[in-house]
Amino acid sequence: MTTIAAISTPPAQGGIAMIRVSGENAIEISEHMFCAYQNKKPSEMTGYTCAYGEIRDGTERIDDVILTVFRAPHSYTGEDTVEITCHGGLYVSRRILGLLYRSGAEPAGPGEFTKRAFLNGKLSLSQAEAVMDLIRADGDASLRQANYAREGRLGKQMQAICAALTDLLSAMTYWLDDAEEFPPELSPEHLSAQITKTADKLHDMITHYDDGRMLREGIRTVLLGLPNAGKSTVMNWLCGADKSIVTEYEGTTRDVITEQVRIGDYTLLLSDTAGIRDTDNPIETIGIAAAYKALDDADLVLYTVDAVRGLRDEDLEALARCGARHVIILWNKTDLPHEELPECRYPIVPIAAKSNPSLNVLADALHNILGDTVTGTYISALNERQQQILVAAYERISQAQTMLIEGAPLDLICSELEIAANKLAEIEGKQVTDDVIEGVFEKFCVGK
Repeated sequence: MTTIAAISTPPAQGGIAMIRVSGENAIEISEHMFCAYQNKKPSEMTGYTCAYGEIRDGTERIDDVILTVFRAPHSYTGEDTVEITCHGGLYVSRRILGLLYRSGAEPAGPGEFTKRAFLNGKLSLSQAEAVMDLIRADGDASLRQANYAREGRLGKQMQAICAALTDLLSAMTYWLDDAEEFPPELSPEHLSAQITKTADKLHDMITHYDDGRMLREGIRTVLLGLPNAGKSTVMNWLCGADKSIVTEYEGTTRDVITEQVRIGDYTLLLSDTAGIRDTDNPIETIGIAAAYKALDDADLVLYTVDAVRGLRDEDLEALARCGARHVIILWNKTDLPHEELPECRYPIVPIAAKSNPSLNVLADALHNILGDTVTGTYISALNERQQQILVAAYERISQAQTMLIEGAPLDLICSELEIAANKLAEIEGKQVTDDVIEGVFEKFCVGK
């Protein structure tokens, strides 16, 4: 493979920047421009050692740097790797990168360092995918789930399921090759129990996928309520800034406004919407339709009620449209004379959003209804690629169970289970095409 180089820190000014070089000639290329203050050349350094020196372009001194050497195969990529830590100016880091290119390195593509780690057997494909989730983690729960995958827990779960399928397939193959001896593990009762156990494990992982998505992307949350209930004031309170226009007139909000906010342990993708009511105004009608579209896509509803007017029939009709989604009622304007809290199947949080109250009461309500849903203590697919594989394997195993109940020939059942096992192996990067691999790493940032 060629020797590649890229800046691995964000493209912004900072205290330091780091340039990574990986490949067969990484050490030789870095030696062309690095002068250690103790006259130690990179080629003379052992792995996991650093040297303090300067980067030179001919006789011109560019910057003081720390150069670290990692020798194959004991590096992130499995190749000889050099990391150059310099001052964090944009020009300085790009100047050093340009010197590396002129000395023989080539620009790294998105995720190419991690891709090489995968191709060199340092990481499985699911572990490689977890790297980006680790980088994007914005809380304890999302960090925990990314680390679970990075540690290989998803891979171990797949290995355990595939091992169970392999045991069944081995017994079936043995019987198909020697039909005179029927192994006890192929009795309909035992076979059905094993297939069901495997299917249940996959089903559990599949059902947790949306929980994991909420960890990685945020909880899709919609603010609903009747006109003038104070939704825009609630939006501004939650965001800590004026994001929505607030007036005394009904129907002010026409568009769906979305912001990412952090409430306690939870990240909400919060959308303010038009007030829900019957109207002849064509523009407001479009806004109300957009509000219901946002509801269709939501995981959580923060339903705002004007506590001065209390819970009305129109509120109950709108709440009925929330279906099985998580709902919290925000009993707003409690700083004014207001109605008493009604009995309701949803939790009610009294607030006076205009007074900018503490978010703790809402954080507690979120914890009460979401609980362990988004704590990240479970094992599930990290992305749509993995989820589709799990679903496809589950469908094959379910088909095998149906065929067993219907008395289908054992060789046909065996074929379904074999397809499922081969499908699951794709999660770890086995039997995948180059297009799949490229599709995974093209989503990475350059330098990782």
